[in-house]
Amino acid sequence: MKLSIVRVIWNLELKILSRNKVLVALFAIMLVMLLSALWIGNSMYRKQEQTIGKIQVHEAEMLDSLKTRIRRIEANHMVHPGFIWDDPTFAYNTARNEGPKFAVKQPFVLQALNVGQSDIQPFYYKVYINKKQYLTYEGEIDNSLLQFIGNFDFAFVVIYLFPLLIIVFTYNVLSSEKEQGTWVLLKTSNQSIARLIQLRVSIRYVLFTGLFWLLVIPIMVALLGSSFLATSNWWWTFALVSLYFGFWFVLSFLVNSFSLTSTVNAMVLIFLWLFTGILIPNVLQIGLSQAYPIPSRISQTNEERKAVNKYFEKDGQLLTKEVFSSPRTLIRQASIVTPGMVYGYGVIVYKSQEIKDAAAEVAERKLYGQIEKQQAAIQAFQLLSPALMMQEELSALSGTHWFQFNAFSRDVDQFRKRTQQFYYPKMTYESTYRTFSVKDAEAIPTFTPQSYHDYSWSKIPQAFISYLAIMGLLGWIGHRKLLNAQR
Repeated sequence: MKLSIVRVIWNLELKILSRNKVLVALFAIMLVMLLSALWIGNSMYRKQEQTIGKIQVHEAEMLDSLKTRIRRIEANHMVHPGFIWDDPTFAYNTARNEGPKFAVKQPFVLQALNVGQSDIQPFYYKVYINKKQYLTYEGEIDNSLLQFIGNFDFAFVVIYLFPLLIIVFTYNVLSSEKEQGTWVLLKTSNQSIARLIQLRVSIRYVLFTGLFWLLVIPIMVALLGSSFLATSNWWWTFALVSLYFGFWFVLSFLVNSFSLTSTVNAMVLIFLWLFTGILIPNVLQIGLSQAYPIPSRISQTNEERKAVNKYFEKDGQLLTKEVFSSPRTLIRQASIVTPGMVYGYGVIVYKSQEIKDAAAEVAERKLYGQIEKQQAAIQAFQLLSPALMMQEELSALSGTHWFQFNAFSRDVDQFRKRTQQFYYPKMTYESTYRTFSVKDAEAIPTFTPQSYHDYSWSKIPQAFISYLAIMGLLGWIGHRKLLNAQR
């Protein structure tokens, strides 16, 4: 096709689109929604950063307080005037009071585009020797009444709302020619109708996608800085979103090629949007929940309790007898708490925690095994739904996928074991249970921050090539249909 024809059709498309008042209004509405989504995503990203900053300040204050109190007791000949359970020179007391450290998952900058699982998965824990506690009562508290509409982020606008705009943008590219009476003139021209329609749809795709990125990139740079432009996560995001828009343009081209009326074209395209974007993901959600049911939290708690009870009914009897019946610990007869009692409780906690951890590990393997099977099935079926594919891949690229939160959780488990290995030798021996010093306070293990936005585990290149092939097939079918219609 000659360049002059391309230029003529380009100018014609610009005139047609600029004169369509409804289309201009729709673009304005979508622009407002896109700006709102980026602002909301950026606000949530900044809120997480602020929370992490508060955690770091809180942790530093706790360490200073701990060292100050230990120095005060040491200067007072190891006499603590207050409650014995608050004496930090007991390793067990420090392990459950001021000793626990924080494990934090640093938010990735592209998280502002996709909230993903970050609103339901913890991004920080306070790690005790006997549990890793999400800071439900110490973190930022949200009003649940304000959560009724969920999160409105960039990914939601792109995946679910922009296809509707593309449908409005393209549903009548061919049918309008028939309804306006220009179809006969086109058939008598020396140009291929199939190529003319392809060119018109392609020009609209370039205009739509080009304007979209010309708007989004400067706003993102203004909100988040330019560092994200140097990451491969961003360029895959750019490529996948452009591909997703291209899919809907090609699908619209295919529907147009059947030479139906504008009304029928619109209805068919909206049905395809509902079917692939809403119906298939929901059917998969129900089917996978039935195929791979996730154990309840109650059953996990019961498993732990059964294991602990079983231990203390058999092997643990000797331990409890030694500790609680010892004349030195005086637990049974004591009306006041003695240092020996603190030591005794430390031993009991250490022994029972080993049993609970072993039971919890079995229960967690069942839980995460089922979730991993569900995720593997979603990866396998994502070709059925472009919306599902985009949700999965955008979550992986923004560091908010379940897989990345699970990796963080596993690292926290390892950190808790290091914390236990630090405290257990100090709190379970009579020679060390009350020797916790400033030097020990400074040696308490800390969580090493990791990067969790790696996406090498996902199948983004395969998904990209697969959808490119699907688009090529749909475009070829549409082209053949238009060639037949021209004859």
